[in-house]
Amino acid sequence: MRSTMRTRAAAAVGAVLLAGLLTACGDDDGGDGYPFAGGGVPGNSDGKNDKGGGGKGGGKVPADLVGKWSTTSISLTQYEDAMTGAAAPTNGTGIILTIESDGSYTEYGLLQNTVYACSTKLTTRTEGKVSVEGAKTTFKPSKVKTRMTGCGSSDESEKDGTKVTRVATYEFTKDSYSGKQVLKFTDDQGQTSQYQPVD
Repeated sequence: MRSTMRTRAAAAVGAVLLAGLLTACGDDDGGDGYPFAGGGVPGNSDGKNDKGGGGKGGGKVPADLVGKWSTTSISLTQYEDAMTGAAAPTNGTGIILTIESDGSYTEYGLLQNTVYACSTKLTTRTEGKVSVEGAKTTFKPSKVKTRMTGCGSSDESEKDGTKVTRVATYEFTKDSYSGKQVLKFTDDQGQTSQYQPVD
């Protein structure tokens, strides 16, 4: 199939990616939509924080952290069929993070990669608990499920993912483009990730 590459609006493509992820989140018993094995929150594994992990929650969580948050990262380049003009699924990632007041959290993620007519999708769901000490957050997963579908994948069964404890500091700041308040995580390597509240 002949294809050509065209740059498209990032906001529109990101909305489509996020919509697909939100649809996956609706399946809380494990269906088709599940996030990345290590979770989307940046941070490094820290054995000193590995205290338990099987409980429902990690204790009290500040009220401003409680809720549903999302972050997406997409490619500005998208493949398009030169004959029909139909756009292929974009490359990108999306994460929905839900934090409960009792310290439990659920994280859904989507990684999508398309090359010409071949599109592969990795979905994951992570459940666990988060503890907060000042601005420091520790996300410890107790359950991770992953699934890969798409081009070249003959086995689409659900699998157990790797459990990785994530440590990062958080703060609230304003997005430089929209001016809206965002939740920003920073790991000890200085890498950041910004989450928007999901209405």
